[in-house]
Amino acid sequence: MQAAARLAATLGHSRFSLRDLAKEAGMGHNSIYRHFQSMDDLVVATVTAFCDEVREGLSAARRSVPPGPGLTNAVMGWLLDFALAHRDVFVMAMRERHGPAGPAREAVESMLASIRQDMLAELTTLGHLPKAQPLSLAWAIEVLVNQNFQLSIDYIEDPGRRKDILERSQLLFTWVMAGAWAASPPGAHRPAQSR
Repeated sequence: MQAAARLAATLGHSRFSLRDLAKEAGMGHNSIYRHFQSMDDLVVATVTAFCDEVREGLSAARRSVPPGPGLTNAVMGWLLDFALAHRDVFVMAMRERHGPAGPAREAVESMLASIRQDMLAELTTLGHLPKAQPLSLAWAIEVLVNQNFQLSIDYIEDPGRRKDILERSQLLFTWVMAGAWAASPPGAHRPAQSR
C-alpha cells in the first residue's frame, strides 16, 4: 500500500500496473494479485485505511483542546503534521479526488464526507459552532474541509509556510462561520466560542 501511494502520488493510479507496483514494492506480482484484483481495489483499500487514521487523529485533536482559543490551530496543526508524515497517500487521495470518476474517487469522497460529519457533530457537541441553519453549517463545514485539505497540500509543498497556513486556516474558520451565522434566520443567533 505504501508503494502504491508512492507511485500514485507521482503518476496517478491509472498510470501504472499491479506488476509495476509489485516491482516498486520488491514483491512478486502474484503476491499483489492475491490481495487485490485491480488497481482500483488497492487504491480503495489504501484510502480507507488512510481515512480511518485521519478521522481518528482529527477527533482526538478536537477533543484535546479545551473550549476557547486554540482549537483551529491544534486541529489544523495536527492535520499538517499528518499530511507531511503521510505525504504520498495524502497527495494520492487528493489527486484521486480530482481525477476521473470511479471507485478511487468515490472512496475519497466518502472519506471527506465522513470527516465532515465528524467535524460537524463534534464541533456542535463541543459548542464551537454558531447557532445557524443546519444546511448552512453543513455547507460551511464542507468549505472548511475542502480548503484545509488544500492548505495541507500547500504545506507538503512548502513546510516553511506553516505559520502562514495556520493563520489562513484560522481566518477561514472565522469567515466561513460568520457567513453561516449571517445566513441563519433573525433571532436564531448565538455567538460561537472563540477558536
